[in-house]
Amino acid sequence: MSDSILSETIAAAQASGRSVLNEIESKRVLHALGLPVTVPEVATSADAACAAATKIGFPVVLKVLSPEVSHKSEVAGVELNLENEAQVREAFARIHKNLETKAPEARFDGVAVQRMARPGIELIAGITRDEQFGPLVMVGLGGVLVEVMKDTALRLAPISGRDAHEMLDELRGKAILSGVRGRPGVDIDAITSLLGKISGFAAVHPEVSEMDLNPVVAYEDGLEVLDARIVVDTKKKEPVRADPHRAARLENLARAFNPRAVAVIGDKRMGGYMWLRAMRHLKTKLYSVQIDPNEIPGIEAMGVENRKSLAEITEPIDYAVSAVPRQVAPRILKDCIANRVGSIGFFTSGFSETSEELGVRLEAELREMALDSEIALVGPNCMGLYSPGVGMCNFPELKVGETGDTCFISQSGTHTINFCLQAPWHGIKVNKAASIGNVLVLEAADYLDLMAKDPATRVIGMYIEGVRDGRRFFDSVRHAAAVYPVVIWKGGITAAGARATFSHTGSLTTPAATWHAMVAQSGAVEVSNMDEMLDAVELFARAKRPGGKRMGLVAMTGGQSVVITDTFASAGLEIPALSESSYEELKTFFNIIGGSYRNPLDAGGTIGAAVQQGNLDRILEILERDRVIDAIVLEVGTGFRAARWVAHEEEVTGLLDRLAAFAGRSSKPFAVVMHPAHVEAAVARGKELARERGLVVFDSFERAAAAFRVVSDYWENRTRSAS
Repeated sequence: MSDSILSETIAAAQASGRSVLNEIESKRVLHALGLPVTVPEVATSADAACAAATKIGFPVVLKVLSPEVSHKSEVAGVELNLENEAQVREAFARIHKNLETKAPEARFDGVAVQRMARPGIELIAGITRDEQFGPLVMVGLGGVLVEVMKDTALRLAPISGRDAHEMLDELRGKAILSGVRGRPGVDIDAITSLLGKISGFAAVHPEVSEMDLNPVVAYEDGLEVLDARIVVDTKKKEPVRADPHRAARLENLARAFNPRAVAVIGDKRMGGYMWLRAMRHLKTKLYSVQIDPNEIPGIEAMGVENRKSLAEITEPIDYAVSAVPRQVAPRILKDCIANRVGSIGFFTSGFSETSEELGVRLEAELREMALDSEIALVGPNCMGLYSPGVGMCNFPELKVGETGDTCFISQSGTHTINFCLQAPWHGIKVNKAASIGNVLVLEAADYLDLMAKDPATRVIGMYIEGVRDGRRFFDSVRHAAAVYPVVIWKGGITAAGARATFSHTGSLTTPAATWHAMVAQSGAVEVSNMDEMLDAVELFARAKRPGGKRMGLVAMTGGQSVVITDTFASAGLEIPALSESSYEELKTFFNIIGGSYRNPLDAGGTIGAAVQQGNLDRILEILERDRVIDAIVLEVGTGFRAARWVAHEEEVTGLLDRLAAFAGRSSKPFAVVMHPAHVEAAVARGKELARERGLVVFDSFERAAAAFRVVSDYWENRTRSAS
């Protein structure tokens, strides 16, 4: 029913050259959707307005009708609480005069007359469309709260009932919905039902670009939509060219991470033969393709076979790296396609990210050529692929030889290399990494799908500046996050940052609110910098799964116990009182002179800065048994005690051996904090020894708290979505 009414209404608007449906038209569509809305009476004269008001019953509301007016209040076009015919006549005249004064070019089509609604809690709800992610549904607290505080929540449409409830929970003023200061709460189910209906409508009607329901008044027993505005897009959009070779292309990408042979094209002495040096540990065959006679001796001196063309290589090339100037890139791609190279990564930059006509044209040429073939084009403007298990690197200093359990995807080559270089220092073992640059053909979703299918994967990290097909990206993240933790760092989240990402990757940017909503709905979790990424990934990959946000904290001094409590509580984690049985056991041995065994435990006097291992073991085992504790963090190596490690390494190794044994048998995630402080070298060695034993280590309480919050949020969301 709503489809036919919408089609008729859109046709009428198009015939009159309008894209904005007036209030009457919009409310007819909402009524057809089954929403609680009253379609007003139209009155083109004061007499007609009085007749309509008498029919409806006083008090009434009059609102201006004009195709040129979207926001009635801006032209003083709304009159409320009219009690009789005299007031209706006066209001009609005022509305007409106000329109002539404030918008003299606007046409006056009369007024809409409707019953004055009883008071309730005002909300705003609606749908809009994002260029990358498509239809979105929004809800917020109305009136001043939405205008001044921007107290709204977003989700990609369509939404589930759980999504709708989570949206309401996100509102800063959510307590108002439950009832405050003697006022009753509102009908939450009615609100979530409305959100579900309009989001479903948005998902199947791409011609509707905007729907604004403002205000929606919520009551104890239902709600009513008082005003509505619908905007339709009457322009026909060119369909995006589908990839006819997608399946074969993705197979070629998978082969590239485990190649039989790799070719490096155009590497030069001036760049230190960076790519050939990066590939020097490749377990399979490596070729150079270089025609410059001045470069060939240096290449062969490295022990690499050089060919003057790809045609001279008889075996299949699964992955190639091109470091040629941008003008030559199309010729290289054409040659790779002709010689059935499976994948090619273009280190070459200078394409659409420059906004130059030449760069844009060359990128378009590469894209069309790649789409007409089965080749997996990585980049351009990227560092390409890293697969340490087979010795394939995208930077000479990276570690090789071991297949890990962590994957990383990044639109920044620098962030890819930095993550992979720092990973071993954090106990992170990389399985696959991809620097994907301008995502010309293959997008982040393609790499994510591939990595999520790898049985070795345990956690996936991503640095993303923008996406072209937001819906496919969302679906890929959602499917991956249902199985593995997916940690996303978004670049360009601010207006200034968004400008920088365009100059960097040529990506289309996404408004911050839309991006945060997408991540929350997908089940992934967000971080905001490289340190947070490394910390969260380390905790996901190396620690047990937490049962919740309740932390058992052990500090070495009174001051530190206060700070660790404030830090973890400020991060949104809980520091509960322990069970009575735990306190009964602690009182039998805990030294309360200068200490305390409340959570957090000020335990320095009891365990001697973690040297009196017997007491430390007892404390950890008590926290392990206590059902009110979900995760345990221990401060280690504070002050001058850590300085002894340089000359007495056996002190720290003995301690770490026993902590590692505890972490192994514990059912809860366990981590230690080692502050660099004034003994940085000694603590750095302590961290190295700890991670060799599989322990999770943080530099500070702040970093530990942030990581535990990210990890607990992921598992909490995953548990909720599975229920």
